[in-house]
Amino acid sequence: MPSSHSYQGQDLFVLAQLGGLRGGFFLDSGASDGVRGSNTKLLESQFGWSGICIEPNGTMFAELVRNRSCICLDCCLYDQDVDVDFLSAASVYGGIVDEYDPEHLRFARAFARQALAGTEPERKRARTLRSVLVECGAPPVIDYWSLDTEGSELSILRSFPFGQYAFRVLTVEHNYTSAREQIRILLESHGYRRAASLGIDDCYVPVGFGMTAWRSSAWSWTKAAGRR
Repeated sequence: MPSSHSYQGQDLFVLAQLGGLRGGFFLDSGASDGVRGSNTKLLESQFGWSGICIEPNGTMFAELVRNRSCICLDCCLYDQDVDVDFLSAASVYGGIVDEYDPEHLRFARAFARQALAGTEPERKRARTLRSVLVECGAPPVIDYWSLDTEGSELSILRSFPFGQYAFRVLTVEHNYTSAREQIRILLESHGYRRAASLGIDDCYVPVGFGMTAWRSSAWSWTKAAGRR
């Protein structure tokens, strides 16, 4: 059994769901330094996966580039291409200020104060996930998507191009906020089901390939390639 890098065993969950898949493709949004608590480090280093790591905190991004060999992007993800206020001083709890749950924002600012890093946000460029996937030449089926953006998860999912891309396993952070139920309803409407809960992450997988929701160009590509 390989040793997990994830905080709650998300990487091992992915491998179990996909039968120890080698050579898969991941999307890691909120990748931090790419090692500590990483949901994709094990997949890349021991199972030959490739993919995209996205981290908007400049300090952690510099570490990410040193620690990982995959595509690394320094930007926020959002539902539109705009400049946003990003609380980078909160380190691993950094997020888009307007997207925080109020209680989580208070926690993030308290964390920043304790770290003597200040609580003022910085202006950061945000991009849609579709633009990132197109630019990076991502395959239409992403084997694993780790979504952890400290509050903007629902906005990102609402703008996800489900007709063009699909995923086989998704773990999404919810922090027990009201967005958790909205995320579930949204994903179920696109043919996914909640398969497990790991701490503050919910894990989603496809309900089935035969459903109408999967009759898209993404899943046609999967079947043509002989992937299961």
